[in-house]
Amino acid sequence: MSEELRIACIGFGEAASAFVAGWGADRAARVRAYDIKTDDADRAVRSAKRADYDRAGVRGCQTAAEALEAADAVFSLVTADQAVTAAQAAAPGLARGALFLDGNSCSPNAKRRSAAAVEAAGGRYVDMAIMAPVHPRLHKTPLLISGPHADAAASLLRRLEMEATAVGPDVGSASAIKMVRSIMVKGMEALIAECVLAGRRAGVDEAVLASLDATFPGLDFKKTAGYMLERSMTHGVRRAAEMREVAATVAELGLPHDMASAAAAWQQRIGELRIAAGEGDYRARADALLAGMGRAAPASHPEKPYDDIPGTFVFDADRSREGYHLNMFCMSLRHAANREAFRADEEGYLNRFPMSAAQRRAVLERDWNGMLRLGGNVYYTSKLAATDGINFQQLAGKMTGMSEEDYRAMMLAGGRPVAGNRRKAEWNHG
Repeated sequence: MSEELRIACIGFGEAASAFVAGWGADRAARVRAYDIKTDDADRAVRSAKRADYDRAGVRGCQTAAEALEAADAVFSLVTADQAVTAAQAAAPGLARGALFLDGNSCSPNAKRRSAAAVEAAGGRYVDMAIMAPVHPRLHKTPLLISGPHADAAASLLRRLEMEATAVGPDVGSASAIKMVRSIMVKGMEALIAECVLAGRRAGVDEAVLASLDATFPGLDFKKTAGYMLERSMTHGVRRAAEMREVAATVAELGLPHDMASAAAAWQQRIGELRIAAGEGDYRARADALLAGMGRAAPASHPEKPYDDIPGTFVFDADRSREGYHLNMFCMSLRHAANREAFRADEEGYLNRFPMSAAQRRAVLERDWNGMLRLGGNVYYTSKLAATDGINFQQLAGKMTGMSEEDYRAMMLAGGRPVAGNRRKAEWNHG
């Protein structure tokens, strides 16, 4: 690697740390990194990320702009749900001609949105897919790259002694391979989790896994189950974000995405338990997960004090995650071409967004309160109302079960009274 090659990392988690470790201490000293966790309100989170910088031997930066300054190559290695935002935020700070290697696990359309921002700012965007766990191979982990600058990226990656294969001139080709492959890889993890946990609870897990070994010889299902449970326990939340992008990819192809969405739900559920995988076999891990699930609230969202507020659904982090694709559908209606496409074929247009069946039904039936219950935000769902020619005042009337005139009169009189509306129990029907 040339001494003058300047590298920036946007996002400094497992992948970035592994690449830097593989490059060695001398190269690491010339890497600048920025991770959004250094802006976290929690001092412990900020300190832990700075400790990651120190441990890796890189120069940690206070801002993305500082990390990007004069960089020849930028590795974007953030969470899947932040990839487009990170690219759009980084684009103005890119040096002209800088290679922007997007190694995030996103749908092809998400990669294309990122590419548009980077190319418009004078950077050179590269769709990069990381095709295996970064440990133990570190910077030698197999990569796929695609896009019009794939050849230039391949040359740079060879200088870094990395192993990349170019798969075409189109942005989205590398990510499509990664996404479609993940249906199987992360989907198997979810299937294994459901199978093993059910078997363990029923007391038949050993018999079930022995039967699977007989049906599929050579796979060693006990060992596989232990490994896959560890992956979900350690990285479940991140894998869930990737599987939501996989579901988006399948939806973009006009196909049902039930398996990808179900896998995302299992990965999220296991990851959110925050249970250390430990050194035990699949039995110990399964038992720890079952104990954790027994302590968790059975509802999709744990009970919170504000759940007792009548007449609304508070839009918190849980609902934000659940409603992401519903809200992105609503926001797409800001553009006239999208509104026309939606009006022409509502069900077909909804195939672009991997919403749940309940969310799709709420949209098609214009169940405005149902959309909020399922993670919608009124400032987003109002875009759908506007597409139907419904203004915000009319929408509010529909959501409160009042005519537009009665709703207007209530608001002019000072709004809904506090008495009788402080808790659901105060409602005659609640």
